[in-house]
Amino acid sequence: MRSSTLICALASLAAHSVLAVPFSNSSGIPKPADFSKLEGKYRANIRAALGTEGCTAETVRVRKSWDNLNNAERTAYISAVKCLAAKPTTVDKSLAPGAVNRLDDFTYIHINQTNLIHLSGSFLSWHRIFIYRMEEALRDCGYNGALPYWDQARFSSTPLKSTVFSPAWFGGDGVYDPSTEGHGPYNIQIPGLVANITIPRPAGHGGGCIADGQFANFSVSLGPTEQLPSAEVASGDKYGYHANPRCLKRNIDLPSSVGKLTWANATLIISSPDIATFRNRMDNLWHQNAHGFLGKDGMDLFTSPNDPVFYLLHAQIDRLWALWQGQDLAARTFATDGYRTFEGIPLDTAPGVPPANATLEDVMDLGGGYRPTIRDGMAMTADGRCYVYE
Repeated sequence: MRSSTLICALASLAAHSVLAVPFSNSSGIPKPADFSKLEGKYRANIRAALGTEGCTAETVRVRKSWDNLNNAERTAYISAVKCLAAKPTTVDKSLAPGAVNRLDDFTYIHINQTNLIHLSGSFLSWHRIFIYRMEEALRDCGYNGALPYWDQARFSSTPLKSTVFSPAWFGGDGVYDPSTEGHGPYNIQIPGLVANITIPRPAGHGGGCIADGQFANFSVSLGPTEQLPSAEVASGDKYGYHANPRCLKRNIDLPSSVGKLTWANATLIISSPDIATFRNRMDNLWHQNAHGFLGKDGMDLFTSPNDPVFYLLHAQIDRLWALWQGQDLAARTFATDGYRTFEGIPLDTAPGVPPANATLEDVMDLGGGYRPTIRDGMAMTADGRCYVYE
């Protein structure tokens, strides 16, 4: 995953480390100076913090833009994802009878926690741990690199020109499906909340199976969980835990990217003066639009990890958070904001529980008995994690 320049930088204590190496836009919309300034401050502060808890310039992983990887690095990543898809599930089948493989394990965990980890105080911390555990799982499949990120701002006006969506890699849109349920527009309902939440989804350009790339006709099993109001939900399976084998679908929505997933908005997010402003801007300007651009499986609030692009999407979200934290590590590393549930709405499993603010000591569930606190997921270079963003 590292270029020769990065390897040399990490190999020498006398060097300033890879964090001092400027990011290079080899293609796409050039990075503006104000974003580069924020990025430079993040690098300087993270570099100064290395050396504690075993995370040093020699051991730190460097997460890079997918568009900056070489083909060998991209091939290694895709091969590891497919390796996980070929490994049997480790989830208790009584909990998720439809789980087939190791990728389904991650989708199940995400489904199970969705109403606690979105529009809530645990969103950032939970997903930081979640994608790090995916990075670790990929290493069990021989992948030696770090998790790449999808740098949407570089291609916000022409997103399909990013190599993320190249026919050689993750592929592009789904086959055009003229039905309303295929390409929309349509409304979906979120299960599990006391309030009846219905969310409009835009019409895209596809709606059917992904037609090209490494995941053309890729089979998924769990979900969908978000339901059309008219849909019949299987008895006892409103969360999509039972087997539902089908192809992976996309329904690309260009307006979710053009004018939204921009350098200007990325800079505004990182420039937020406090965590409450950051979280609000992240949700409204970036997170929802990034998923909205993918459509279909990538937009299902619960089962979005079915689309392998999910992990690149959330690495970018984690990157923007990392850059925000990196402006003032002492004040921001453990800054938190938000309710314990989706917008503070009680869950149908606990309708009498009043809304409450999340705290750093709240326990999260990452599956397999792993229950860290929100605090445990806040630092990039502690609690077993050791990575930075190029």
